[in-house]
Amino acid sequence: MNRQIARALQYLVVTISLGGCELSATNATSSSAPAEAPASDIVPPIRYRGQYTLGHEVNVFCPAINSQCYWLSSAIGKEIRETLRKLASANTSRPYDSSCVLIEAAIDRESPRDGFSADYDGLITVSKVWGLCGETQMVTQGDLQHHRWVLQSINGLALHDAAAGKPVPELDFGELMHVSGSTGCNRFSGHAVLSDNRFQIEQLASTRMACPPEQMDLEAKVLSVLRSRSVIQLNSEKRLSLESDDFLLVFNLRDWVD
Repeated sequence: MNRQIARALQYLVVTISLGGCELSATNATSSSAPAEAPASDIVPPIRYRGQYTLGHEVNVFCPAINSQCYWLSSAIGKEIRETLRKLASANTSRPYDSSCVLIEAAIDRESPRDGFSADYDGLITVSKVWGLCGETQMVTQGDLQHHRWVLQSINGLALHDAAAGKPVPELDFGELMHVSGSTGCNRFSGHAVLSDNRFQIEQLASTRMACPPEQMDLEAKVLSVLRSRSVIQLNSEKRLSLESDDFLLVFNLRDWVD
């Protein structure tokens, strides 16, 4: 109590001596307070396929989508941590071996880190563990991002437009699941969304050029699938399929640069 009274008397003396400068002194005190943290570069939770490593001073996930590695955040729940520990224990033969797992997580490159975590590219908060890479057919953003896919068939019938010199529908994925491409008639762009085993392009916008009837019919089929919540699959031969209630589109991987 005596200390609180002394502090109050000290503040009163300073205020009286400053007189008209009281407001400035108050503002100076406020400005010296810790600034509000800037908006951090946190990517919303998405699916990642990558290598998980657990050890005495290692608790790290390295997404296959890039060459960076992230320390597991302390915000991860106990159940998630235990699931990852069991996967690592059951599928590695030596300490510090890695196992390929498929997770849903958010990456944080901005929050301050210390200790072992300071040696990595950021923190990662895992919200779901799908399992080992070889045990799930789940498609991830990393499987699609920075790749170009060209339509091969519709409902099992192969397209021959490319051989005939006609435009062929394609999907070209960029950063943060921005997707652009062709319907075989018009160009389009939008934002791709993965939800469980479903795929959809939201806010899809396209040019409105008129084309021959067969190309317009092809465009209508392609757009109906891209706008619906189609079932998405990717097989070991890098064939991507999107299936709606009416149409099955199969794309081949055709990157611009091999």
